[in-house]
Amino acid sequence: MTDIQVLTISISIVFPVLVLLYSNSRVSEVSKRIDDTNQRMETMKTDVIKHIDNGFEHMALLLRLHEAEHHDKK
Repeated sequence: MTDIQVLTISISIVFPVLVLLYSNSRVSEVSKRIDDTNQRMETMKTDVIKHIDNGFEHMALLLRLHEAEHHDKK
C-alpha cells in the first residue's frame, strides 16, 4: 500500500468517528437545554397557578365584603 492509500483509509475511519463524537456532544447539549427549558416552564406554570389562586381568593374576599356592606342579612 502506498502512503496515500494508508492516509485515505485512516481519514475514512477517523473522520466518521470524530463526526459521531461531535454529534453526540451536540445532542447532549440540546437535551440539557430542553431539560432546563422544561424546568423553567414548570416553575412558570406553578407561579401562574399561584397567581390565579390568589386572584380567586381576592375575588371571594371582595364578594364577602360587598355582601356584608350592601346586603343586610335579616
